[in-house]
Amino acid sequence: MEVILSHEHMDFDALASMTAASALYPDAVMVLSGTQSEQVKQYLAIYRDHFPFIPEEDAPWEHIDHIILTDTPSLARTPAAFLEDGDTPVTVFDHHPLPEENKRKGTTYYLDETGACITILLEEWMKRGWVPSESETTLFALGLYTDTGSFSYPGTTLRDMKAVAFLMEHGLNLELVQQFSEDTLSSRQQQVFQEYLASSEHIGDKGLDVITSMVETEHYAGSLNVITSRLMETTGADAVLTVTAMKNKVFIIGRSASARLSLLPVMQYFGGGGHDRAASASVKNEEADAVHEKVKKLLLQSIADPITSATIMSAPVKTITEDVRVDEAKKRLIYHGHNGFPVVDNKNALIGIISRRDIDKAVQHHLGHAPVKGYMSTDCITVSKTTSFEEIQNMFIRYNIGRVPVMDNGTIIGIVSRTDVIEQLQQSFGAGKEKGNVKPQLVALLSPDVLQLLTVIGETAASENQNAFIIGGMVRDILLEQKGEDIDIVVEGDGMALAEKTAARYDGTVSVHETFGTATVTFPSGRRVDFTTSRTEYYETPAALPTVSRSNIKEDLYRRDFTMNAMAASLHPSDFGDLIDYFHGRDDINKKTLRVLHNLSFVEDPTRILRGIRFEQRFQFRMSKETTAFIHYSVSAVSSLSRSRITSEFQTLFKEADPVRSLERLDELGILPIFFPGAVWTSQTKKVVETYLDSPEKPEDLPEWFCILFCLYLGQAGSIPSAETAAVTKKQKSIVQNTSLLLSLLNEKEWNSPGRFHSHAYHIPEEALFFAAIAADHDQAGFLRQYQKKRRELRPLLDGHDLKAAGLKPGPDFRDYLFSIEQKMLDGEITTRKEALQFIRQHK
Repeated sequence: MEVILSHEHMDFDALASMTAASALYPDAVMVLSGTQSEQVKQYLAIYRDHFPFIPEEDAPWEHIDHIILTDTPSLARTPAAFLEDGDTPVTVFDHHPLPEENKRKGTTYYLDETGACITILLEEWMKRGWVPSESETTLFALGLYTDTGSFSYPGTTLRDMKAVAFLMEHGLNLELVQQFSEDTLSSRQQQVFQEYLASSEHIGDKGLDVITSMVETEHYAGSLNVITSRLMETTGADAVLTVTAMKNKVFIIGRSASARLSLLPVMQYFGGGGHDRAASASVKNEEADAVHEKVKKLLLQSIADPITSATIMSAPVKTITEDVRVDEAKKRLIYHGHNGFPVVDNKNALIGIISRRDIDKAVQHHLGHAPVKGYMSTDCITVSKTTSFEEIQNMFIRYNIGRVPVMDNGTIIGIVSRTDVIEQLQQSFGAGKEKGNVKPQLVALLSPDVLQLLTVIGETAASENQNAFIIGGMVRDILLEQKGEDIDIVVEGDGMALAEKTAARYDGTVSVHETFGTATVTFPSGRRVDFTTSRTEYYETPAALPTVSRSNIKEDLYRRDFTMNAMAASLHPSDFGDLIDYFHGRDDINKKTLRVLHNLSFVEDPTRILRGIRFEQRFQFRMSKETTAFIHYSVSAVSSLSRSRITSEFQTLFKEADPVRSLERLDELGILPIFFPGAVWTSQTKKVVETYLDSPEKPEDLPEWFCILFCLYLGQAGSIPSAETAAVTKKQKSIVQNTSLLLSLLNEKEWNSPGRFHSHAYHIPEEALFFAAIAADHDQAGFLRQYQKKRRELRPLLDGHDLKAAGLKPGPDFRDYLFSIEQKMLDGEITTRKEALQFIRQHK
């Protein structure tokens, strides 16, 4: 016989999960434990007859051959605890984590860390196309809402949301859910709550306020979990743990609001379970005082070290002096994207803080010329590098400030802003900087010598109290499982000094570029590694080269072009391989999406558009819709680019990506003529480009990027002069002009004499003949190639001595005679020296 069970003191998730499991096991009997929460009792008082439960005292325990367990992984917390050491097969559906060593032999586990156990079972219902009845819908929803805190608890998942959406589709009545899920306390529970409150003991450590409370009672009190939650709400503590002795059992209930305190290890010590933030256990035949003392000790051991200001601060700090004008301060705020600056005196001592709001008000009152010292706040709130994150949060709220300097021995070493606090909050709940470690990929994809080199660089930096990272393309390629050993190192500290130390260790040489804070180490093997001091940059005008200053790894990443290139991996020995991914580049790689980091990215540097097209082809990615929209809003900035920067980027684009596909993408985006006015992409120009690329007679003395771009103007004769915008040398401009001339000649009349055509085209270079031929129509191209071939094969039959021997006097006529012979040769009328001499005699 099969039975379906759940834990004692059943809550709605347990009751709902049992009911949902009964559909999967239609022959099983649902056994109701003897104790339920107050809310479940109230619900069953009305709906008991809707479900075929039997009380635990009526269960046929002696005939059970299979147990289905829901919302708990252990028989110890069920009416069948006496069977735990037996060999009865058990199937478990639960959403609580369970260590491998705690799993029971002969048990099948369906474990998933969802917000509620009912979610796991409802997913089975959805797969099978089952439709819940009205009463089932309400019960299932009660399990979902109460175990996820109405979807507000940190453990809530998207799967829980989909489960409730399924119930909504089948007539969920939210009013009933609200009615039965309200945590109202009975008079007895109110009394226990007051006893908890009176016996509260603060045992906080490391900046957390943790409360424990112990109550011994002879009378039963249900909903201890609800009372414990109410205690935490009332006291405002970071965590609360209650110890309650009733009859021969001690119940331990815990609730935590801090990611730094996990309750699960405490409860697992007592054989209980749950989640990091909500867990429970029960102990038989133990003294409550002893249990309480052990609980306090375990709690203190479970508190993680605090996150401090030194961990989350931004450094180095950008400051201004008190004599800086307000309008200049505003300009710097915009450049750096900050909302305020610490103000220092001429000895670099902190004397005030000025916010964007203060500056904006001063500007509004036409005080941009005044120094900031008249408008800064001089009552500075500061913290030390050991101040905890929780304390900083409270300071922001208490003093209504947006940033706080971090001081060490009277010196500003960093600053914590609202942005830093928000990011830390997001990280605490799994929504901030991407977590992960790429060390396994580094080991798998890099050669042992490169891996060893990275290890040494990280250790050397750490010995100097600096942090070193691999960054950009190497991290991207690692995540794409591609071998890329072009190594770029960014250092929070002094990149040039680290380069010098690394070179000295390996007998390498260093090339230093002090202006940019960069250095290149060349090793005896020939390998090169670039070292850079982490930096930020701003653009004084669109498309200008950036102004660079020293910064931290986050700001260094923020100046990159696309999210997939804005990742780093730590080389520090303590966290080697940890991924730094503030902008979700790994997600974009997985989605094959190319996304810029900020809205003005293309305005600041329009060449990123071309890099984006290059990356699309190289990695088979696609720009996001938002990124494409930013391109269209940024086209005006292209006009600020120098011609050399544009042609340099196109040279790289055509070298690294397929030119035809690149040009098609530029045309699709509608920006080709923005870079090269007059250039068009039509079926005709595509044919011209492809003809050029496939030709075995490409001009050898012209760069390919220019030739491809020139082809874009050859579809229409009238557009050819505009191709000079793509030309950067005199020769290239000459090719454009002569090609235009040739095509005009071809269009003037129908040519059938290469000799006569030669009188107009003799001075035209071979390259122009080539381009005119691939642009002309079929007949014209055939004539042009015939002329080009014959001209190339011309060999002089006579020279000046021959003309003098024939009786001609030296002079300008010599050139005319020789040219006429060339024309006759091109037309096939003269083929030998004898025929040439005869022509001279006849026309002298």
